[in-house]
Amino acid sequence: MVEPVESDPSLLVVVLDVNPTAWTRSPLALNKALQQIVIFINAYLALNPENKLVVIGASKRNCQLLYPSDSTVDAAHDIQVYEQFRPVDVKVLSGVQAMVSQVTVENINSLDEQQSLMSRALSMALCHIHRVSESQTGKIWSRILVLSAGEDAPREYISLMNSIFAAQKMSVLMDICKACGQKDSVFLQQAADITGGNYLKVNATADESLLQTLMFTCLADHYTRSIINAPGSALIDFRATCFCHRRVIDIGYVCSVCLSIFCKMAPICSTCHTKFSFKVVRPDRAQGNSLATPTADMSSLELK
Repeated sequence: MVEPVESDPSLLVVVLDVNPTAWTRSPLALNKALQQIVIFINAYLALNPENKLVVIGASKRNCQLLYPSDSTVDAAHDIQVYEQFRPVDVKVLSGVQAMVSQVTVENINSLDEQQSLMSRALSMALCHIHRVSESQTGKIWSRILVLSAGEDAPREYISLMNSIFAAQKMSVLMDICKACGQKDSVFLQQAADITGGNYLKVNATADESLLQTLMFTCLADHYTRSIINAPGSALIDFRATCFCHRRVIDIGYVCSVCLSIFCKMAPICSTCHTKFSFKVVRPDRAQGNSLATPTADMSSLELK
């Protein structure tokens, strides 16, 4: 197994949740959060001139590549600003502003309005990582930073878990920064634990807490993380979502064919349309019990 060295370049893919409905419920405003994120990105680019960056914006309607992009943005030259910082800052801020302007805030209390297309953004991130890795002559260490503001979308559970396991197979770390919301993200907690990243919940009431969290925890590359003690998550929720009602459950039934999870027993799997055969199992006659107990091929699974 190849071990990272100090001189190895890194590829950082930043996934920004720019859902305005979710950010309206946060004490930290979106514009202030973006300012701190831009500072973090500049610090990452300053660590190594060979470091590469990809920024993807995720909203409740679409996902968009913010940097690098083909759009030409007029970035005024500033002698006091590092040459690589200016185009990144302008494209990221202008791209987020364009995405926010396309989304209308309808009902801030609706759960569907607070959910973003996170699985689609992670799929785009993994595609860019694969493309850059194939074009590189040397080894490049890739990782993903997700800034989450919305709630979990149970309808995206399958695609999100597929992206998580794909990232694990590609040795891609996933750092999760929960910027707002009272509840932890169950799916993103599992993403950080499976891929070996960090799950962090930011105290949004403090102005500079997001920047402090990003700089001291998420800025370290693969080599640095091997020699420092990163904060870990002691409590991780490994519950799954049922495929029938899209609810997070503690105990469910698993299809023996396609491994779909259901909260209630059903005669036919709604995913692979397998008909379960109910058999009658008779207990031992020595027990003196003549009652028959019906069983099925759906296995009961305790998800804790």
